[in-house]
This record gives sequence, structure tokens and C-alpha cells, in this order.
Amino acid sequence: MLRNLGLLLVFLSSQAIASEFVSLHEIPRELRPNENEWSSYKIDDCTMFSLRNKNELRERTRGFRRCLDGSPSFVQPPSTGLKGWEGKCGQTLASNMVYSLCKKIVDPNKYFTPILRDITPGVLPRTLQQGMKKAFPALGTECPILMGRWSTNSYSQNDFIDTVIELNIPKYSHENQLTITRDEQRYKRNPVGLLIQNPGGKLLHWVMVIDVVDKNNQCNFIINHWDNQYKVPCDEVKKWSGRVGRTYPFILKSYTVVSYN
Repeated sequence: MLRNLGLLLVFLSSQAIASEFVSLHEIPRELRPNENEWSSYKIDDCTMFSLRNKNELRERTRGFRRCLDGSPSFVQPPSTGLKGWEGKCGQTLASNMVYSLCKKIVDPNKYFTPILRDITPGVLPRTLQQGMKKAFPALGTECPILMGRWSTNSYSQNDFIDTVIELNIPKYSHENQLTITRDEQRYKRNPVGLLIQNPGGKLLHWVMVIDVVDKNNQCNFIINHWDNQYKVPCDEVKKWSGRVGRTYPFILKSYTVVSYN
């Protein structure tokens, strides 16, 4: 059965490469992102517009969106391939992380699609890590190219939350590091990419944790994706990440994290 699943992934991904863009309605219902499951967690539509940035309009054509706390949440490009099998959440995560590290805006589709490609649907964790290692130095001195390294690891259920919290705190100082503004405080944060299974469906999805908020003794991850921002209890995100390995055993692992630190 697992072998057949692997063959199915290869077949569908090969079809995806040759196909055109598709609308959300063409994607099989069981694979569509269930935005209703996320709606109760949304805290920001990320519609902030900088009047000081003369390139703001041009940058927005590349999908760039700015949240109230100053963090990015790019518009995710349309899926491609057979029934939308080839999603663009990995490329969108990459653009969100690049801005958070470098204050540099790169188009998720035009810049990262040629770099983040493999034979499977979506972007495998190792493909994301290798692609970022390749792309990062080429982005120039705006990025902290000599101050850290890209890594992708899978952690235990017990270590997952503490690891994300630790990785979210910068281990170096760079002029273009993202500064978060929250509750009248300003502080630096390091982006953390997570692979999860979307709530309410089987669709796998890359998202960016940009901050961690402890409110009423409850840990919450601040997550940017789909050009919005969400506040989700850490335990809930842990459940979503844990389902990855159970749904796709031997192919993917639960509690997978990508970071630059």
C-alpha cells in the first residue's frame, strides 16, 4: 500500500509539471485548503501600506503584504499541475523567510519555483533546505549569509514546541533582521518554517512562525500564510505537525522544522 502511494505521488507530480494553472475549485475537495478551519485563529488581514516606501506598489505586484506587527505574509501563487497537485506554499514560505531575514522582496513564483522543485507534489523538506542554501548567497549582502546555516530537522513530540520557541529567538545580530512590534514593544524575531497537515483535511502545508505569544499562561504561535496572520495555540499546531508522519509514513516525518540559525 505504501509503495502504491509513493508511485501515485510520482505519477501525479510528473503530471503537475506539464499542466497549466488551475483554480481552487478544480482541486479535489479532500485536498483543498480549508480556510474555515483557520478563520477563528485569524488576527490580521495584513493590509498595512507603507507611505515611506516608494516601491510599495511595485512590491505588492510580487505578492508582498505587510502585517500590523511589521512581518510579511506573501500572497500564495495559484497551484499548478493536475488538479492543482503542485501547491506553492513552500515557495511562499521561502519568500516570507527571506524578507524576515533580509528585508528583501522576492516573488515566490518567479524566483523560487525554478529553485524549489522535486519529483513529488509540493516541496519536500530537504528540497526546501537545499534550495535555500543555494538561493540565499545569491540574494546579496542584505542577507546575513555568513551568520548562520539553513537546517531542516524533525523533532520529538515532546521537544517540538520548545524547539520552535528557541529557534524563533535570533542567535546573531544583523541590520536587516525583522523587528516585531507588538503590545507597544519592539524586538527581533527569527522566522521558523513548519510542515503541517492543514486542519480539516489531508492537505500538507508550509507555514511561517514569526513570533510566540504567551497569554494567560497559554503558548501561542503567530503564524503567517495566505497573506494573513493567525494566532494558534502551540499545542494545536503540534497536533497538525504530528499528523504529517502518520498520514504519510516513510515518506515524511512529523514535527519537521526549517530554520536559519
